[in-house]
Amino acid sequence: MGELPKKVQDRLNELSREFVDMIPERLREMRSLMDQADSGTRESLRELRLRVHRITGSAATFGYEVLSETARDLELTIERNLTAEVRKPSQEAREAFALLTRQMEELQRSGPEGNTQKEGTQVGIPTRHDRVVVLLGDVPGLPDDFGEQVSVFRFALSFAEDIAAIPEFCELHLREEEETEDDHGDDLYRYVVLVTTVDHFAGKPGRLKTLQALRELYRNRIVLIFLGDEDDFQTRLCSVRFGADAFLSTPVDVTRFFDGIDKFTEGADRQPYHVLIVDDDPEQVSDTALVLQEAGMITSVVTDPTKIFQVLVEYRPELILLDMYMPECSGAELARIIRQNENYVGVPILYLSMERDEEKQLAAIRSGGDGFLVKPMDPEHLVTTVSMRAARTRAMRFFMERDSLTGLLNHTNLKQHLDQEMQRARRIGLSMVFCMIDLDRFKSVNDTYGHLTGDRVIKSLARLLQERLRRSDTIGRYGGEEFGVILFNTDASFAETIMNEIRESFSRIRQTDGHEEFFVTLSCGVAEFPRYDSASAINEAADGALYKAKESGRNRVVVAGRDAPG
Repeated sequence: MGELPKKVQDRLNELSREFVDMIPERLREMRSLMDQADSGTRESLRELRLRVHRITGSAATFGYEVLSETARDLELTIERNLTAEVRKPSQEAREAFALLTRQMEELQRSGPEGNTQKEGTQVGIPTRHDRVVVLLGDVPGLPDDFGEQVSVFRFALSFAEDIAAIPEFCELHLREEEETEDDHGDDLYRYVVLVTTVDHFAGKPGRLKTLQALRELYRNRIVLIFLGDEDDFQTRLCSVRFGADAFLSTPVDVTRFFDGIDKFTEGADRQPYHVLIVDDDPEQVSDTALVLQEAGMITSVVTDPTKIFQVLVEYRPELILLDMYMPECSGAELARIIRQNENYVGVPILYLSMERDEEKQLAAIRSGGDGFLVKPMDPEHLVTTVSMRAARTRAMRFFMERDSLTGLLNHTNLKQHLDQEMQRARRIGLSMVFCMIDLDRFKSVNDTYGHLTGDRVIKSLARLLQERLRRSDTIGRYGGEEFGVILFNTDASFAETIMNEIRESFSRIRQTDGHEEFFVTLSCGVAEFPRYDSASAINEAADGALYKAKESGRNRVVVAGRDAPG
């Protein structure tokens, strides 16, 4: 396959780490199958071909082109062996197998390409900024420590006397959409957020002309926010006419300020859609996967229908593309099997087949499908159809699985993720950590400032956790003012460091009820797998450590199995 677009690769970095994490288990399985095939077991050779085929597709998806080509060569060699009905793998197959295993071992040692995190390295705190706030002219109503508040939420901060300085600033610091921070360093941003007042543009057509030119050139990557102490209709009308994205009255509530920015920049971190392709034709699968990958989607492949639930459990795709005619199990039969499992009733199934008989198409849809696409299909039509269906699935899942206030996983789904991540850690032999977080004296916050203010405090912690942790980490609202965090491939000591940094940052966030300012602290309990080897055990241990943190004075992190700090 051709090289994936850099924009796609950037979004796949986290998933590529998981691919590397699975290498030891895949090597064990493949070597066992090769040993069985050497004994003349043709079924083992067929199974080995399927395993290698998955590596071919996955490696291409995550940008490991050399590994993908090597796996593809081995897959074709095994295919020739099976066609020739030889009893054992040929010498060519053995050599290709040896080359593939060496490359996989090398990837395991070096870690994902294009990523500074190597195999076995612990999770770190991101230090680069994706968005920069630029204060234009004299901007009243900001807290004295606004710069510190900005840094807590991982925004950069800059200043300019006049919008005339912004075109040059954008040329130097607004990176191309397909670029990443690693391309040029810390001083390139995806979004520039201009913060100023209506007066900066009132009666100044030259400044408005500059703003309009910036908007035409950079479109939605320039965000304009007006602040003002007069929150009346005329002021808001002026802000709309001047092109503001938002108007906030002063004094500024910092949490609301950053929530407002999120509305216009939330697309920056959107995860790609995940599509499962089920087809027994490797060439057809490769073509379909490439079209979707180049549109920014992630694809998983199943050529053996009996393995369908392994992939559904592991990757939770948002849409299934299903071939109608496959040996041993037809597409319609497989659709019925999938629909019998209540966990996957809501996953759209689209048939992608050469079948043009409308009666047969309708019969397949009645078996559990949601639509029928006829091969060959225009790539743009395929991408549009798949992305629209996947978007609806994601939206439905969000409302079913997420806490309505914070957008984090709700209690039920957090515990499900904890169980799944523990199974994965056990399977591939890596450590993981579960953290329980609780806001200190939160009842007093609600009693003193009201529940609306309390909700804003909860949202500020949710935002901080999302800013400071990896995309691959799992964050959920456990209930009330409690949160849960799952850190994969991380030990307790490093998790303690991370949580202490978050704890200290949160304690510096200036909370407000509109009249009075105050600060809130948090306590945290940390428990590590494999010391606690079940979801219930690690949950109980983290909760116990949290209790110790509260009992020993609050505003601290305690690791389960250690004495609480005095």
